[in-house]
Amino acid sequence: MKVEVTKKAQGANQKSLVIPIVYLLLGLILAFKSNEATTLLFWIIGLFVIVYGLKNLYLYWKNKELLQYKNINLSIAIISIVIGVLLMILASALEIGLRYVLGFFLIYFGISRLLTSITLNDYMNISSLSNILLIIMGIFSIFVSNAIFVVVGWLLILNAALLFWDYIK
Repeated sequence: MKVEVTKKAQGANQKSLVIPIVYLLLGLILAFKSNEATTLLFWIIGLFVIVYGLKNLYLYWKNKELLQYKNINLSIAIISIVIGVLLMILASALEIGLRYVLGFFLIYFGISRLLTSITLNDYMNISSLSNILLIIMGIFSIFVSNAIFVVVGWLLILNAALLFWDYIK
């Protein structure tokens, strides 16, 4: 029994290249193709909602003579399939809407915090710089790409580089 515990502990300490490679690929996608990744995410969510609707449609046809399955599963199935199809059709528009909402939120948040610090005469510090950075990220989100996903992508790339370094060392 003691030998098994020792083998498991040694196996847990072994380093793998799988996680850094996954982080690097995901980071590159988010850093350089965040708009396409968001659209793909809406497609995947739409597909899952359609599959859920089809499952409920199957349950309805299988159990339609039972009272509890009369209208609920059929309604859920039809609504799920319609919403799933709409998510897939409107994926690009939803991605753009998400970028605009996020961008305007970041701009609003940055400006309101910056104005508050100016009003309190406390604007010569690092928080003013972070507020300006929020405004810049909001503008970037609106006109270029989803800033939050780009930042997360770069953090994943950095994490992958650190894990590669740890693997080599």
